[in-house]
Amino acid sequence: MGLLKEGPQTVDTIDQYFGGELTPRQIRRLIDALELIGFDRKEFESTGRANKKTWHIKSSPYERNTQRLLRGVLPRVFSIKRQELVEKLVGKLDVAIDSSHFYETEAHRKLDENLEIIATAIDSSRKLKINNISGDSTSIGNSINFPIDVLPISIRYHRGCFYLVSVLHEKVQPSVVTFQVDQLSLTITDKSFERQDYVELVESALKYRFGISQNIDGEVYDIRLRFSSTTGEFVKNQFWHDEMNTPQRNGDGWIIEFQCGINRELVGWLFQWMSNVKVLAPPKLVDLYNEQLDLMLKLRGHTDDDPLEYTNRFAPQV
Repeated sequence: MGLLKEGPQTVDTIDQYFGGELTPRQIRRLIDALELIGFDRKEFESTGRANKKTWHIKSSPYERNTQRLLRGVLPRVFSIKRQELVEKLVGKLDVAIDSSHFYETEAHRKLDENLEIIATAIDSSRKLKINNISGDSTSIGNSINFPIDVLPISIRYHRGCFYLVSVLHEKVQPSVVTFQVDQLSLTITDKSFERQDYVELVESALKYRFGISQNIDGEVYDIRLRFSSTTGEFVKNQFWHDEMNTPQRNGDGWIIEFQCGINRELVGWLFQWMSNVKVLAPPKLVDLYNEQLDLMLKLRGHTDDDPLEYTNRFAPQV
């Protein structure tokens, strides 16, 4: 927070900093919490009004740098749309440590409003009505007809975007569905549900997705890939999936294996490595990868004016 600096602070100055919204008891609890996480607290009686406490809160260089790093990696929606509040919590942004914001969703009003709606629905365990969606970043295909009620379980930040992780429970078997937050038109309903009843279901479903997108089916596959030496050196040191095995040297390259479902996000991820990766298994992934290669090669025969038709061969089959 911005008041973690060299200099005494009183209940009154801290209260003023937070706009008069905290009680003295809440402020003292805040000071206690800061002490628990390692800040140096020196408390003494001030002159003047009796029993008026003053605190000198001192952070270490490691703690100050951690604070700077946190500011630097904040998504644009926080550093732009919520800048004033962020600066109250973690101080002013530091240009020495910043983010490229590459791949992030633009910090527009729709995103900020929807985050508020979803967070409120999660906190109050109330269903959301999704009236419509623009785009299909999570590959839901035509499996869902809008409007539809969903059970909001969490918000997940992934590859520069915020996603609603929800449960669709219109059928006998509930299913986990994800949506990009800024693509939704939604409202909170007055229908309640027991959120905790679905947390385990959601964690289990997401465990076997590559990223956030819907899997094409309910199977878990043994994915086996061969990477070139230089690319493999990079890929093996990044986090890609919870079920990723220890990368193994294979001649002048690397074998990387993990267990997950197959989805559009996985195939798209493979293509970013261009000719530096080969899909070894399973056969279904090999076929889907080669199919996309063939479709892209066909574009070589198109003129610049030929329209591109949206295709999604990875929509859920179940």
